[in-house]
Amino acid sequence: MNSKQFSGIYAFVSVVEHGSFTRAADLTGVSKANLSQHVSQLEKSLGVQLLHRTTRQLRPTDVGEVYYQRCREALAIFKDVNEWVQQVQRVHAGHIQMNSVGGLIGEAVIAPLLIEFQERYPEIDVSLDFSSQRIDLLTSDYDLVLRMGQLEDSTLIARGVHRMHTRYVASPNYLADSSPIEQPDDLTNHTLIFGSVSEWQFVQQRQTITVKAQRGFQVPSGRVMCDAALSGLGVTRLADIYVAAALEDGRLVEVLPQWHQVTPISLVCPPGRYQLARVKLLLDWLAQQFPSRYQEVAMHEGLRS
Repeated sequence: MNSKQFSGIYAFVSVVEHGSFTRAADLTGVSKANLSQHVSQLEKSLGVQLLHRTTRQLRPTDVGEVYYQRCREALAIFKDVNEWVQQVQRVHAGHIQMNSVGGLIGEAVIAPLLIEFQERYPEIDVSLDFSSQRIDLLTSDYDLVLRMGQLEDSTLIARGVHRMHTRYVASPNYLADSSPIEQPDDLTNHTLIFGSVSEWQFVQQRQTITVKAQRGFQVPSGRVMCDAALSGLGVTRLADIYVAAALEDGRLVEVLPQWHQVTPISLVCPPGRYQLARVKLLLDWLAQQFPSRYQEVAMHEGLRS
């Protein structure tokens, strides 16, 4: 591959990612005319049309779409290799981009650990983003991601850091004045406290039961949901980090304990990024500190409530 072909590939990927030559030019700093010329030369050298161009729309052809996906993966690998070479001389320096779930885990567990990490390694800059959106790590800019649940992609480097228990709880006063809860279906007769998910799925072996909240208090905050349950407003479903202390001292009572859910929490990064010493350093740091910090936060929440 010569330099013209590489320039063409970079221009083509940029144009497809940003949806137009104009926007790609604004964001890459390369003129619209140069981008267009690079893509045209690439198409000529390949002997295929990569883009459909109209006055209103620009989109890749069928061949162009496949070529785009392959080129994007190749450029990501190229970027990783370059970073690896550069960091050999400065092991504990550079930038790390991390994604994590938000809420209590992101703000009270991950964020403080990253602050401590930056204090220890001031030459490493960390960017933290809170989002529950599923990310394709092989093609994204993220070096490290905290993920909840089972991992499907075996090509990624993964480190399990904890197992989160989700429990169904209510206050003793609420339960004393309400009908018994012996099966998930019994919840249809109760007031539920729920967040963004209004349908609760109970899975046990091959059996799945779905309960939809018909009435109750809805708020997208685990802390507020816990406070509402402590106040006796109804039954809620929360991770143990929110309710462990209240369960231990009896302010909350677990219902349907046989249906409680266990969710693995993992740190995940692409193989190429794991070769970067700074990323591996952060992954090891978080994996070591996460369990104790998680428990510490859970006890602190109990004192706060």
